[in-house]
Amino acid sequence: MSFRPRLVPSMALALLAVLCLATHVLVAHVFVTVALSKEDDGRSTHAIDAGDCASARVSAMIGQTIMVGFAGRREQDPGVRAVVAQLRDGTVGGVVLFPNNIGDRAQLKALIDVLRSAPSGLPPFIGVDQEGGAVQRLRARRGFEWFPSAKLVGENPSLDSQEIAEEIYSQMAAELAGLGFNMNLGPVVDLNTNPNNPVIGARGRSFGRTSDIVSPMAAAFINAHHAANIATVAKHFPGHGSSAVDSHRTLADISQTWQEEELDPYRRLMLQGLLDGVMMGHLYHPRFSDLEDLPTSLSAKAAAVLRRSDGLGFDGVIVSDDMDMGAIVEAFSPEEAAVRAIRAGTDILIFSNIERGDPDFGARLHQALVKAVCDGRLGEARIEEAYRRIVRLKEQLKTSTLPRAW
Repeated sequence: MSFRPRLVPSMALALLAVLCLATHVLVAHVFVTVALSKEDDGRSTHAIDAGDCASARVSAMIGQTIMVGFAGRREQDPGVRAVVAQLRDGTVGGVVLFPNNIGDRAQLKALIDVLRSAPSGLPPFIGVDQEGGAVQRLRARRGFEWFPSAKLVGENPSLDSQEIAEEIYSQMAAELAGLGFNMNLGPVVDLNTNPNNPVIGARGRSFGRTSDIVSPMAAAFINAHHAANIATVAKHFPGHGSSAVDSHRTLADISQTWQEEELDPYRRLMLQGLLDGVMMGHLYHPRFSDLEDLPTSLSAKAAAVLRRSDGLGFDGVIVSDDMDMGAIVEAFSPEEAAVRAIRAGTDILIFSNIERGDPDFGARLHQALVKAVCDGRLGEARIEEAYRRIVRLKEQLKTSTLPRAW
């Protein structure tokens, strides 16, 4: 694809949001100081040489922004050995597991134990896409629990549907926690405005057509996971429900179909203090994209809508959708996409690395980001800002203090 650049409210709730933000900032400052002091006193080492232009401190912070997929299921597999080494030396800050990593329950638990024990400092994010229905990496045929799709949960006719939803997702979260996961890349908070949407509506991944349906179901999902000490990532900002194409294959243009209501689930969840992370979709809309045909995931406009006090005022982590999806790879190299995403405001990069299968990919990506800092294409302040948010969330996991709404 050719890339064509072209320039292109209640008082009480507000007060609550301000108080939450102030508390988070104070906690983050304390935890970041502690984390960096551990790195500076030699108790954490980093195999990647930052060179003369970037300090070891910056190199360490960059590592925390990277989550990668890898090949292999057992400790002795080359892909597993490589990613364990990268977690240990701080080259990457987390991993995402896919079906190629998952056999049976015993194998998966042993693999995650190895991954979790690798770092000596901050705990790694161990993430998975476990939504229920069509998207659940832990499949029943391999001995794991089966969970219904968001569509089935959202259409439950019971008057106590939110309570039933939380019970369902409590079982999901308990299984994930028992295996060692600490991040679920869900819930989907897209509104089902296009039932024929090939990646959302047609696959039953949305709770419903309106925010009044989606928001309480998403809150139940998040509450249940927080009770099990698992972070969540609401997706796909600013809204993938109206698209006519699958961003796994190509850039999804939502400029003629997107509706303002699609921001409402994020707003409601944030005001409840529930949002840990928000996943940026690979979408195009002039309100959220800096340039024509530039995905929202690489655009500062999209992050600004999330961050600004006159927007959503969100101060949690912004997570990329898989940067190995068609919407990105058809126009950008992995290294260029990574730099653009971080520069635009993304805090955590996800690369599935499935088709590539490169055991050293995390290290190469880390080097590319360090080089971007050295070249002046990526500012240290932007890296530190991302790092502070990541540390804050990891410390909440470490101390089991993820918030709950009820």
